[in-house]
Amino acid sequence: MEAELPVARGLLTRVVLVVLGLVFLGVGILGYIVPGLPGTLFLLIAAWLFSMSSPRLYRWMMTNRWFGKTLSDYRAGLGIPRRIKIVAVSAIALSVTASIVFAIESLWLELGLIAFGLYGIYFVLSRPTRENVMAVPDLSARR
Repeated sequence: MEAELPVARGLLTRVVLVVLGLVFLGVGILGYIVPGLPGTLFLLIAAWLFSMSSPRLYRWMMTNRWFGKTLSDYRAGLGIPRRIKIVAVSAIALSVTASIVFAIESLWLELGLIAFGLYGIYFVLSRPTRENVMAVPDLSARR
């Protein structure tokens, strides 16, 4: 499972990409702990950054026992598992609602948060669902 994109040539470019990848990796891991923070999205960004800067870190992410299968499946076009979609949509809805009720008093900030939340829900629901993708028979195997 080598990097899909060519590795950057310059040392400074690779260092910056690795540092950014580590930041996104950290935020992605936090996303699995903090409700409303999309973990998989940030892990995908980290994997992309590592694919251009560090084949070793890219391989580690794609083979990681906790999130490697999810990343590999998503990058292969197999989609997001139904269970993760349900958790993500629920977490977005709950965190937006709680923020509006308990933390935000400005109407404009509330409307902005609702817009971001709705976009997040749209994004998650518009991705293929893994169970649906895997259920499609492979007609090319019958030849």
